[in-house]
Amino acid sequence: MRKLLTKCFLAGSTCLLVSGLGAQTTAPAADGDFKPSGNVWGYVFGDYAYKTQNDTLGRGAGNVQYKGTNALSSGNIATGTNPVPANVQTNAFQIRRMYLGYDYNISKNFSASAVLANEQTLLGNNQNTTYLKYAFLKWSNIWKNSDLILGQFQTCSFATAFGTEPLWGYRASERTIMDLHNIDGSTDLGASLQGKIWQQTAPDSMKPAFLGYVLQVGNGNSATPATTQFRKYRANVYVALMNQKLVVGVYGDYVTQQFSPYKTSNTTYKAYASFRTEAFHVGVEVFQQTNQNSDIYQVYSASTKKWSNNDTASGVQMGISIFGSAKIIKNKLNVFARYDMYNPDSKWNTDNLYSKAYSGITGSNMNSATFYKQTFVNIGLDWTPNSRVHLMPNFWYNANNSMMSTAGPEFNGKPFGTRVVKDEDIVYRLTFYYLFNSNKKVSNNGFY
Repeated sequence: MRKLLTKCFLAGSTCLLVSGLGAQTTAPAADGDFKPSGNVWGYVFGDYAYKTQNDTLGRGAGNVQYKGTNALSSGNIATGTNPVPANVQTNAFQIRRMYLGYDYNISKNFSASAVLANEQTLLGNNQNTTYLKYAFLKWSNIWKNSDLILGQFQTCSFATAFGTEPLWGYRASERTIMDLHNIDGSTDLGASLQGKIWQQTAPDSMKPAFLGYVLQVGNGNSATPATTQFRKYRANVYVALMNQKLVVGVYGDYVTQQFSPYKTSNTTYKAYASFRTEAFHVGVEVFQQTNQNSDIYQVYSASTKKWSNNDTASGVQMGISIFGSAKIIKNKLNVFARYDMYNPDSKWNTDNLYSKAYSGITGSNMNSATFYKQTFVNIGLDWTPNSRVHLMPNFWYNANNSMMSTAGPEFNGKPFGTRVVKDEDIVYRLTFYYLFNSNKKVSNNGFY
């Protein structure tokens, strides 16, 4: 996978060099009456959230919004020895994201964009942090129907045009499944080559409208500085059919993490489809990520009643997300719903004793807060009193189902640990979302 992505990106770079050399033989085209211009824009979304049920072990890996809290503002992470009360009712107001962006058109072919974000750091201290989310230079039509982007850009795992986040349209309610489980970030620093491989010249609903692509290489470290010598390679190819009502895409990425003392890497594959009409919108997304040599474990011998030495195995994360929305009152009221299933390691063996895995670090007591399948449901209404103002009452539900065996060998004379087979977080929310800008189009409700 890495070799294929590297060859594709090098081929694109070669074409860029050839095009650049050829352009030097002719005088540059004049911009004519072009006048540089800029636009300030932004948006905010947040909620009034009322939590009625807590997972008693505080589970919810990745970017799960309400994991491990018995008060929405406290950030109290539960443990097996200090469980969260199951039925504590709690509520809070919260701004989950604020974007402030500026786009500047330098010339007909060059533009620049920068976005400051204020968001909750769910993988850190659960507090809102302001940071630089995007900052890139775009060279439009570096050759026909292709653009080159340099800087901190949107990743094609779900965030670029015709990816699942803009296609689904309801980021204000929740992240897409790959973002929710930290499979990839929405931003990275590097280079992106994207555009259309082919598009029809005359409208014909029986033929594809266009075939698009994105090739990217970046640090693989989201919005933080690079910490290793390894780069992350991404590729996305998609096709728009039936007058762009149907979009089908495939995605892949590869990143090496280390070579010593043994090689570890992540390889991701994803397929998705989106079908939209004037009345309704449905979509599906399926992904698999192989985490090479990510699991460190021991095997128990019944005959010797001893554990083996540490060994490694490759874990496999898998997930499927189904999305739908429909118009109830045109331009005023929509209904939306989503259902996700996520497995952090389909190769998990309940008879083994794991000390490390890509989805989390375990302790010797093998607390069941580490390995569990997750089921996510989000259902709501989207009322738009103004085209740039959305009020969305919605139901947020995340269930955690332990992958631990309820019986098995003991470790150092003690059971594997506390086990809660299934528990859930339940939250009722009134989400508010508004945009402020003069001319920038921001996908917001699943319908263009």
